[in-house]
Amino acid sequence: MAEKTICVTEKVIGDTLYIIESAVSSTAKETAYDKLKRMILNGTAKLELNKAS
Repeated sequence: MAEKTICVTEKVIGDTLYIIESAVSSTAKETAYDKLKRMILNGTAKLELNKAS
């Protein structure tokens, strides 16, 4: 099973407390940046295909 590092951060903005949990897998093959970039580029490519149809 993959090892995960979990980080919990608390941030207060105004009167609201936000609790942010993040997990990082030691077996990940791409960074969060790379994944988001891929998802955005794939989404725009799909929109272009739909627009051309």
